[in-house]
Amino acid sequence: MTIQVHFPSTWYGWTTPECTLSPAFTTPDHGYYVPDKSTTVIVDPKTTADYHSDSPVFRAYFLRPNGSTSVVLKFAMRDDLIDTLVEEANVYTGQLESLQGAAIPRYYGLYAGTLNGQTVACLMLEYCGECLRRPFDRLSVDLRLRILHQLREIHKCGFIHGDFAERNVLEKNGDIRIIDFDQTIRHDCNCRLDFRPGEKLLDSSQVGCEQLWEVYRYRMRLITPSELKDSVTLSSPNPVLMRSPRVAA
Repeated sequence: MTIQVHFPSTWYGWTTPECTLSPAFTTPDHGYYVPDKSTTVIVDPKTTADYHSDSPVFRAYFLRPNGSTSVVLKFAMRDDLIDTLVEEANVYTGQLESLQGAAIPRYYGLYAGTLNGQTVACLMLEYCGECLRRPFDRLSVDLRLRILHQLREIHKCGFIHGDFAERNVLEKNGDIRIIDFDQTIRHDCNCRLDFRPGEKLLDSSQVGCEQLWEVYRYRMRLITPSELKDSVTLSSPNPVLMRSPRVAA
C-alpha cells in the first residue's frame, strides 16, 4: 500500500501539506514499485520533532476503517541517511523480527517518495511511548532490570545495540521498548541470566557477557562500589556502550 502523509498547516516555515510514499520494494532498475491502494497517515501537530532537520521523527495516526493506530514516522532526507534507514529496516525485519511488539516496536514498513522535490525515505513504527526523561541510575531498580531484560533479548538475537542511551528507551504504561538500530554490532552473547525483577543482584562472574556487565555496572549502577571491590576486575568501560548522548546542534 502507499501512504498519504498529511502534515500540519500550523508549522512555521513548513510549506508541504502532504506527500505520497510507496513501499520501498526495488525493481531491477532500482525504481520504486507503486501499489494501487493508499492509506492516510496524519502527523500530530503537537509532535516535538525538529521538522527542519534531515532526519525528523514525527508522531502520527495511521487511519484504519475501524479507528486509528498511533505510529512513529522516522524520515531520512539525505542519501547517506536513507542508506542508514534501509539498514535499520533490515534489522527490524531480520534477526530482531521475533522481538517486535515485545522488546522493540512493531514494524509497519519502509517507504520512499519525494518531499519538496527531494528523495526521502520513511520508516513507520508502532508508537510505544516517550523516551526516558531521567538517567538510568535515577530509575527504580525494578525498571532498570526490565530495561536490562529487553537489552538482553536483543543480545540473544545476535546484536549489541551500539548506541544504548536513555533517548533510545521508550516507556508506556510500564512497558519497555528499545529503538534506534542504525549502529548495531554483531555479537555472540553468552549471558546466562535474564535480568528479571526479583532476581538476586549479580557479580561479573555470573553475568557471562562483558558488554551487559558494563551496562549493568556503569550505566544502571546496580552494584555499589563496595560490592565491586569483591567482584572480578574488568577492563575499562566499552566506549561503544559508554558513548555520551548526542546533543542537538
